[in-house]
Amino acid sequence: MKRSENAASGAGRRGARRDADQVARHLLALSTAIRDRISAGLEAEGHTLSAATTQVLPNLPLEGLGMSELATRLRLTLQRTGQLVQQLESDGYLERVGDEQDGRAKRVVYTRRGERLVRDADAVMQRVSDELSAKVGAAAFARFCAALARLDTAVNGEDAALLLPPRR
Repeated sequence: MKRSENAASGAGRRGARRDADQVARHLLALSTAIRDRISAGLEAEGHTLSAATTQVLPNLPLEGLGMSELATRLRLTLQRTGQLVQQLESDGYLERVGDEQDGRAKRVVYTRRGERLVRDADAVMQRVSDELSAKVGAAAFARFCAALARLDTAVNGEDAALLLPPRR
């Protein structure tokens, strides 16, 4: 290897090391950019959600969940979960219905408006993913997503919040 190639290779490794040292900054910046794009996309579709209530949606499957299950998925207290659900009920996205297995319990489910929100959110998130993929190339983006998923599972465990199966 020529000296200039060796120097370039060393510089590349140092740049990669700096990127790794800045992982929190990169992830926070990307998270903010993604959240802003998704919020703008949802607003364009007629949905206005608070940052707090948006965490409920990816954790609530279409068939709904009991309040305790939802609180566990959100890693929040039952009281805070109830507040978020109440806000989404007031906005017309969710409702609480009787649980068929336990007559005393309530399940949180989507209303028709909530189901529309889910469809719109899925479409907006796909557009955001497509935009990001176009910036770095499909193969690099796929590798990044796979590594990020592995890291999320390694840090948060297999039952981590936001690990719902894809909606159809």
